[in-house]
Amino acid sequence: MGIVRPLMQASLLLAVMLFSACTGGKDPEPPVPTKTYTLTVRADKGSDAETRALSIDDGGKMIGEWATTDHIYVKKGNTWCTGYIQPQYAGTSTTLSGTISGVEIAVKDQLLLQFPRQTIDYTGQDGTLQTIAESYDYSSATATVTSVDGGQVSADAVTFSNQQAIVKFNLRTTSGTAIQASSLKIAAAGLKTSDGATGELTITPASPTAEIYAALSGISNATLTLTATVGSETYRYERAGVTFANGIYYPLTVKMKSHEEEQLGQPLTLEPTEDDTQITFINKAEGPVEFSRNLTNWVQIGSGESRNITVDAGQQVYFRGNNATYYPDSEPSLISCTAPCYVYGNVMSLVSATGYETLATLTEPNTFRRLFEDNANIISHPQKSLLLPATTLQPSCYRNMFSGCTSLTVAPTLPATALRANCYQAMFEGCSALARVKCLATNLSPTDCTTNWLSNVSATGVFIKNAAMTSWPKGDSGIPYDWQVE
Repeated sequence: MGIVRPLMQASLLLAVMLFSACTGGKDPEPPVPTKTYTLTVRADKGSDAETRALSIDDGGKMIGEWATTDHIYVKKGNTWCTGYIQPQYAGTSTTLSGTISGVEIAVKDQLLLQFPRQTIDYTGQDGTLQTIAESYDYSSATATVTSVDGGQVSADAVTFSNQQAIVKFNLRTTSGTAIQASSLKIAAAGLKTSDGATGELTITPASPTAEIYAALSGISNATLTLTATVGSETYRYERAGVTFANGIYYPLTVKMKSHEEEQLGQPLTLEPTEDDTQITFINKAEGPVEFSRNLTNWVQIGSGESRNITVDAGQQVYFRGNNATYYPDSEPSLISCTAPCYVYGNVMSLVSATGYETLATLTEPNTFRRLFEDNANIISHPQKSLLLPATTLQPSCYRNMFSGCTSLTVAPTLPATALRANCYQAMFEGCSALARVKCLATNLSPTDCTTNWLSNVSATGVFIKNAAMTSWPKGDSGIPYDWQVE
């Protein structure tokens, strides 16, 4: 034991010598304590600076007051202080005071004051003014420090400026009906989603509504695009030259076009998915039909003639004509293709080569009877729709129009409420992949108007009906068994 103790003492001495060599023989410096300040500054709301408790007065001005529970964050240079300052009393003018730390503060320093959060982020809004007031009503001011007395800091009085516009979107269809939207996407050049990031902003209400408030960063002379979602439907609005100035309230009523309305000006179109696809139009109408590859140069297909058109993948072939019916003498006009082709656009371009985008009346029976019959290669486009917009029908107008089209998955919307004899008879018979139909009929009394119209379609699907229609039967001549009804 007498030998061990000297060895231990020697080891300790060596360790002390090594530590002293590493530290230059000095004791380590104690950490510098973070200085704590009490910052006090007088704060006014400018005419464009709105804060908690936002509301709109009868003159359309945004009204708001400071709440004593508000948190205003302080930044010096690139550093946010720890802590925050708060209004000492409610009102449009108040004194902000609180304890902050994490920076050194001196006279003439510039301090950024920001409400209600350190980081500006416009995502996650629910479309209500209350939520904007609580979480998205960003306003800021720059305060100049006038005195530092120990831990007491004073600054010049400030006036806060709002960092966004507030817009109330009143969503309507082109006919003026309220659009009860489950979400609203907003896009414009320069629109901020957060600090330093721009892009599309999505507002998601707690429940569908036609009035949506949005806090939006200022934009200038930009093209504003709105997309509203209502169940499976979408509506769109676009306007150029829009300016939203920070701190201004904009109540806007926007009339939005449905996805289908936007395509009413597109003629009947076929677009193959494979190269060297042959599209054939057999014209049995009494007048000619025209086709084009570019909507400029049109080629005629005479009455009683047929034309084979070879097209590569992604190219379009457009059709138009001035014929009241394509089945005049018990012999149908037919459109076929040798490989899968998307089919979309307005079929009324075959009835009127010009002005078809507003045409909604059929004048002759059998108008499009059997037009695509047994064309197993026509397919539904994922973004574009085939439109049958006529609301005034004629007997047998769509009879067997798509029967045997085994690749069609989505039926064209059928907007007519009043049907005619045999108008939809066997219309989709044998469309084994068809799983979505929207039909707004309210009376099925005309003879055989829907007989076997959905026989041998997909076993499951979605049927969208007119809310006023309560007497749809089940089965091949009504709504297929096991289909969901909306």
